[in-house]
Amino acid sequence: MAFRVAAGALASTAGLLLGCAATTPSPPPPEETLVVLNAGDGSLTLLPVSVVAPAETIVLGDIGGTPLSLATRGSQGLITTGAGSTVARVDFSFGQSPVVYRLEAGAGAAGAAFVNDSIAYVANPFIDRATRFNFKTGDTVSVATGHTPIAVAVTRGRVFITNANLELPCAGPLPCVRGPSWLTVIDPERNVVIDSIALAGPGNALAIEVGGDGLLYVLSAGPGGTESGRLSIVDPVLRVDVGSFGGFGALPNDLATDRRERLFVTSLEAGLMEFNTRTRRVLRDAATAIPLQSGMAVAVDDEGLVYAIESGSCAGTPGRIRIFRPNLTEARIAPAGVCPVDAAIVKLPPPPSQ
Repeated sequence: MAFRVAAGALASTAGLLLGCAATTPSPPPPEETLVVLNAGDGSLTLLPVSVVAPAETIVLGDIGGTPLSLATRGSQGLITTGAGSTVARVDFSFGQSPVVYRLEAGAGAAGAAFVNDSIAYVANPFIDRATRFNFKTGDTVSVATGHTPIAVAVTRGRVFITNANLELPCAGPLPCVRGPSWLTVIDPERNVVIDSIALAGPGNALAIEVGGDGLLYVLSAGPGGTESGRLSIVDPVLRVDVGSFGGFGALPNDLATDRRERLFVTSLEAGLMEFNTRTRRVLRDAATAIPLQSGMAVAVDDEGLVYAIESGSCAGTPGRIRIFRPNLTEARIAPAGVCPVDAAIVKLPPPPSQ
């Protein structure tokens, strides 16, 4: 009994001491920020999403080519330059100059995705390969893909590359599509191809997203003209195409998920469209889309606000960010840089004053 009384007294004393000890306040949570990549003036537009505040502009400087695509993880970003065959790594938190990595001459640098904080993959559409970057060691190594790899997604420990299957040297102006697209599946640990997944639809697959349900959503733009683009649903575990849906008009160009059940699609011609991943229905097709002035990209924040990026004419005048409430009524418009081409939501530490 004496031991129990002593132990209880010690516990009580320890509790009092802990109660009196100074505590360190928890740091404020990261804040969501919209990042828009502007090709026309080589800049980034950073727009806070939780408050109505002016956008910040970050000039990229010489990154070896014209910005094409943006991939993000935390506060880190990768910017690719298409024919420039370079990749620029940026930290949105500090506004430091980008670190530029040069790929094999003529390889091309299209879509990219992070595997983790130190590993990323970049599609090389001109040589039918993808490059694996290790940012800790500085090493790069490539792996064969299908024809004209364009976009990259990572889920279930695997890397999924969309192969647009284009005839790149053709005269245009519409894309010359050789046939249906497919996905190349890569094991990033061994950097080897382990599977390929055929996609239904018109080919020219150029965007891929991991939905809130864990499935992959692939947008195939097709050859343009009267043939409409399609959305494919791919099971990343079974590695099969489990659904294909039309109605997105000619040459849709981007898609974004709200990480629940809504998926938004943009196109230069139709505007902003919507697909529901739970009911698997096209809620807004090309005929009922919200009109945009050259809709180029789309992003969705945690509150369900939708950011539709309008590139405009790309003739020196700034593009626009159209911000829609979850019910798709317009909340406000913010300026972007010249000829915006891509956008993403990132979470950044708040300014030190907060």
